[in-house]
Amino acid sequence: MDYTEYTGPGTAIDQRTVNISDGVTLKIIEFIPKNDDKKKPIVIFVAGWISHISGWKEVLREITGTYHTIYLESREKKSSLAPRTRNITYDIERLKLDLKEVVDAVIPRNRKFIFAGSSLGATVIMEYCTMRYRDPLCSILISPLSEFRFPKFFAVILPGIPVSSYSIIKPLVKWYLKTFRVKEEEQSRKYNYTLDEADPYKLKKNAMALKNYKIWDSLKNITVPCLIIGAADDTLHSTDEVRQFLTIIPRAEYVELASNKETHSAKAGQIIVNKIRDL
Repeated sequence: MDYTEYTGPGTAIDQRTVNISDGVTLKIIEFIPKNDDKKKPIVIFVAGWISHISGWKEVLREITGTYHTIYLESREKKSSLAPRTRNITYDIERLKLDLKEVVDAVIPRNRKFIFAGSSLGATVIMEYCTMRYRDPLCSILISPLSEFRFPKFFAVILPGIPVSSYSIIKPLVKWYLKTFRVKEEEQSRKYNYTLDEADPYKLKKNAMALKNYKIWDSLKNITVPCLIIGAADDTLHSTDEVRQFLTIIPRAEYVELASNKETHSAKAGQIIVNKIRDL
């Protein structure tokens, strides 16, 4: 895939993999500006659940021309490789440890870094920050989730659904999202694309691991500065829930944009750049 549209002129782009301790291999896309100032922090960007990088083109274009940026594709993504001989897990604890191992693999000890991420990626970032391990200068959280809500009937039947039935179940999931959880047509099209591109085996394993997850009790342990970005019209990521983070995370501030589309726009990217410059 050509990533030149995701950055400015002169930026070097590298696609490579990071080997994780349980045998999984994760893909990263690295953007290195022409004049990479080592005094500037590296940005690690972790997108949401089965999210595709194409949805973040405008945001990344704003960031990558100025800051060395590493876009991480987490293990539920199609790009990850997992050994068939092992029982590979996809829960939050494992995703948090993945992020820790990626930080160790790609961030030099003498280099500062920033986290940015959305939805599931933002939640994983928050979990990482509770560990107090190589703290980032700041975490920028776009529509973070405190828990993962599935329709009750879906949570009940999910364990018994064979992966081979994904093509049958997928239209039902698309209908549910469009009818009950997503307000914007463009957001609906984006989720349809990511569902079409998803690995059904990883998707099922990840969904089953997330269905009872909640982060509320851990939030008080986050001590790094956090910028939380919400979207007023995003029904999938409730702004009321996002605002609750501000009452628990000690050093959190909040910016609200108009829509999910705007959180994926150049405007959101510029908010991130301005926040990093102000640190």
